[in-house]
Amino acid sequence: MDQEAMEDRICLLCAEPQLPNGLTKNGRFFCQTCNREWILEKRKIPRIGKNILSSQEKTEFLLDNLSLFNSSIDLEDLMQRFTELISVRLKRDKVAVFITNLELGEIKLAYYSTKQKNLQRAIKRITLDYDLSYGILIESLAKGEPCFYKFSEQTHPFYEFYSKLTGTKSQLVIPILYAGTAVGMVTIDYEEEDDSYFEEHQEILQIVVGQFAVSLRNSLLFSKSENQSKNFQSLHTAALTLSQLYLNNHDEMVRMILLTLSGIVESSLTCLVENQTGSSKAKIFKLHRDLENQQIQTKTETIDIQKINSLLQTKETITVDPITDLNFEVIGIEGKESMVFPLTLENGTRCVFILTKQNSRFPHDEIEALNAFVSLARITMENSNLYQNLSNKERLEKEIEIAKEIQSTLLPRKAPEAEGFSFGGFMVPARGIGGDYYDFILSPNRNELFICIGDVSGKGVAAGLVMATVRTILHSLVRVKDSPWEILNDINNYLYASYKEAITPRYMSMILLRWNLITGEVQFSGAGHGNFYHYHADSKSLSVIETEGVILGIQPDISRFRNESKLRFDSGDTILLYTDGVTEARNAEETEFSEPKLKSSFLSWISLEPKNILEKIYSELKEFVKEQEQHDDITMVAVRKI
Repeated sequence: MDQEAMEDRICLLCAEPQLPNGLTKNGRFFCQTCNREWILEKRKIPRIGKNILSSQEKTEFLLDNLSLFNSSIDLEDLMQRFTELISVRLKRDKVAVFITNLELGEIKLAYYSTKQKNLQRAIKRITLDYDLSYGILIESLAKGEPCFYKFSEQTHPFYEFYSKLTGTKSQLVIPILYAGTAVGMVTIDYEEEDDSYFEEHQEILQIVVGQFAVSLRNSLLFSKSENQSKNFQSLHTAALTLSQLYLNNHDEMVRMILLTLSGIVESSLTCLVENQTGSSKAKIFKLHRDLENQQIQTKTETIDIQKINSLLQTKETITVDPITDLNFEVIGIEGKESMVFPLTLENGTRCVFILTKQNSRFPHDEIEALNAFVSLARITMENSNLYQNLSNKERLEKEIEIAKEIQSTLLPRKAPEAEGFSFGGFMVPARGIGGDYYDFILSPNRNELFICIGDVSGKGVAAGLVMATVRTILHSLVRVKDSPWEILNDINNYLYASYKEAITPRYMSMILLRWNLITGEVQFSGAGHGNFYHYHADSKSLSVIETEGVILGIQPDISRFRNESKLRFDSGDTILLYTDGVTEARNAEETEFSEPKLKSSFLSWISLEPKNILEKIYSELKEFVKEQEQHDDITMVAVRKI
């Protein structure tokens, strides 16, 4: 090695421009100066730019990334923290990670880091076909080579769309290679065509992108495994719910099946086409799911079977392009890809489940999960038909027994594991099956807790059906929406659309609290449910918190009843939520237990743990009503900050 060539090498950890000088330990070469594993880079021409990192900054950037890659975090956190590291170190606002799915032939924007939150929401669902017609972006990925390009020189419509949306004029692309295969790419968006930055940025990113590829690959495999586990857990829960709760309500059973199917794969439109033996008409149940705004709409219509006869003749699971199939045009289905799952029941009823995605395709693992669930749905539908043949007395007894069992599994079985808080909650139904509902839903990062309490109009199985469905919707919405009011608004849309034409409409009151467990701040919204109590430990006083809003399911638009409030929750404070079954419980003299008695009882036992407070209140209530029949569900929830 000649002297000039050797002097071109520099240790990126200590930045000493000297001859390779160090020690070999366990097959690795360590710098003699900084005693770290030596990462060498050939640098023939020193570059000077507006944003070049110093040697110390490069070292810090490398160590930050190594620390990140060695930590155990999920896929979303990995991409967020990696892009934020790049954004901070390179002083660039717009950094993205794209992930390839060779099975589906597509490239999806998995994370876009920017301070512009509106842009982050607008851009999150971009998906490209793995098609060389897209030009330089796909060429760079296919070749596994970095590139810098200007949007003004590209002809594919995508670049004009992307530029208008983000303000990007040029872009640096770094493929993420794992075992020689591109698993994705990192991009930096520039709002100018100046190329004085990109070489330095490319140089810095290539230091860490190889290790990021390993971490990304591992996170993708873990995420896929976790999703499969969640799918099978969902299948188990859904099978239990469908088989035990919806046997006597066919249309509600179908809605629940469609809701669960759409949740497994995030399909925009889920349908069931049902044709009973000897009928010239087919009934079509549709569930539209707005994946951007998490809105759900259901619709039922009938159609002449001659118009879709070839669809009803389908014998096996198939993938269909909705654009080219006339059956789908007749039904009103549009999208990029549809999955068709046909089945025939024992009584001859022909059923076809159809799931459609607007902008993507169905991977193999999703198709497996869907096939499994459709098989479970078939068992439920068969059981429903058999159930209709039971005598009225047997049916009623079985209905109550089954619904009571499933409802007990839907309510919280144990308090959430939130450090620094203590919880209590219970429900005593009036007729074996209750229309009351309460829940604790802890966020995956354990920083937020949603608490709700609600009361469905009516009692018995019908009210229990509504309660179970609302629970499913609520658990889905709290993971994608922060505002309690927006969640209540979506539940109202579902209840109104589903029950507006029912013989007995179904309404529901509710209070929903979003609790920041770090700051102690509580944000809440009401839907015609009434008050709850807040005990202040420092002043030993009780506040009656009045919630507003309107009962859900009565009218289609409740925007004018919007209400959002906050309260501060300090150490030792306790809140009590309850339904009217507590305050309106009557004794033999027709006297109500009332709010004053409830407040008095609450304060009397405030020194106890929340669950023991509820037990004492209930004991006093039972002593008050004595042997009088219970006419309404009794539900209470208590939470204390320790």
